[in-house]
Amino acid sequence: MERPSSGEEGEGDSPNETRISPETAAAEADDSVPYIGQRFLTHEAAYELYSGFAKQCGFSIRRHRTEGKDGVGKGLTRRYFVCHRAGNTPAKPFDDGAKQQRNRKSSRCGCQAYLRIGRDAGAGGLEWRVTGFSNYHNHELLRQDEVRFLPAYRVISESDRDRILVFAKSGITVQQMMRIMELEKCVQPGSLPFTEKDVRNLIQSFRRFEQEEESVDLLQMCRNVKEKDPNFKYDFTKDANNCVENIAWSYASSIQSYEVFGDAVVFDTIHRLTSIDMTLGIWIGMNNHGMPCFFSCVLLREGNLQSFTWALQVFLNFMNRKAPQTILTDQNMYLKEAVQKELPNTKHALSIGLIASRFLSWFNAVLGRHYNDWENEFYRLHNMESTMDFDLGWSDMGWLLCREFQK
Repeated sequence: MERPSSGEEGEGDSPNETRISPETAAAEADDSVPYIGQRFLTHEAAYELYSGFAKQCGFSIRRHRTEGKDGVGKGLTRRYFVCHRAGNTPAKPFDDGAKQQRNRKSSRCGCQAYLRIGRDAGAGGLEWRVTGFSNYHNHELLRQDEVRFLPAYRVISESDRDRILVFAKSGITVQQMMRIMELEKCVQPGSLPFTEKDVRNLIQSFRRFEQEEESVDLLQMCRNVKEKDPNFKYDFTKDANNCVENIAWSYASSIQSYEVFGDAVVFDTIHRLTSIDMTLGIWIGMNNHGMPCFFSCVLLREGNLQSFTWALQVFLNFMNRKAPQTILTDQNMYLKEAVQKELPNTKHALSIGLIASRFLSWFNAVLGRHYNDWENEFYRLHNMESTMDFDLGWSDMGWLLCREFQK
């Protein structure tokens, strides 16, 4: 069937100035391009196809007007979907004595790209048919690394929403949430389908809800997630005052990832959440593409032997008692003792990344202007292959630290 790029005669006009990106040309060679006569069982199916086509081309769409036999919106027989930049936004009037309103810049520029569908009477009014389609735009289309930031494509799924609310209740910062979810989904930083602003807006709306409803604690939120997802796992302990002392959780997708990529894990416990005065522990691994992957989270009231022992025991329970072959941690002595006790057959090594992340707090005040030179020298020595050269360089670094400490 022939696929024209504009609507039926007399029903669609095209602007004089048109700009079609390479992404559009590529999409038009694909079956995902709408065409006159194309049929859909529902108008939502037509919207989904056009939305997918728009994202591939570099724009988004919105629902426009509807028409029916008895007037607009009644006895629905026709629907319009348009480019997100269609139409024009009039400036807000300023009445004398009234509070002035900001005239924010609008993205609308009168773009005439659209898709029109109507009920097919020949199919008993049950099917929808494309009766008009134009892909002419009077604006530049976005690249694929830009289009995902359009509001229509910044979507937080229900499962991600539950994760974010659990993180928020546990005191984890938005930046830490984004990083944990990037690890969980094995994507590059900044590649989630939503932004930090979207997460902050969600948390703010949740807090407004909390003010109106009864307070929801972290433990209750874990129970709520468990009701929605039976494969979600969590465990906790309470202190003598019946307050949560330790709590850990993991998702089904994380447990599945551990089954495949759990031979070597990093247990990162260097973050202390000041808002709730608890240590945040994150279990991380690496997949076969060299991307970090998230396994589990734990919050510990005290960073002592008992707490770390509990965290290791719970993690093993989450992962069906499968112990990693290698575990990397920082140099915490309580954690080292807990690993020896709970993971006797696992090789324990210190993570240079976790240790180096504390260099600034340890040595910046002592070394002052020499800190950057010292840090560069440390990494140079770390990458050395010659044992003799390393020993000589290490001695010089130790001498520099001793000299600065004695000042």
